[in-house]
Amino acid sequence: MGIFKRPEYQETETDKMIKRQLEEEQKERAVKEEARAERKRRYAKGMIGSRSMFSRAGGSGFYDPEGQQYS
Repeated sequence: MGIFKRPEYQETETDKMIKRQLEEEQKERAVKEEARAERKRRYAKGMIGSRSMFSRAGGSGFYDPEGQQYS
């Protein structure tokens, strides 16, 4: 009764590539979510923000973690 037997699934190169891409995206998403949570925690503690005691006010402006000036 071999005609009623399902063929065994063989993972193709495309399937492997898609699986790798999904894993990479999940890792990137986890890193971004962790950074967002850290920023939210620091903002709640008053370490960053426009009224932060640790900000550089008066002339130099405010900078994000990459060194770009906020406008």
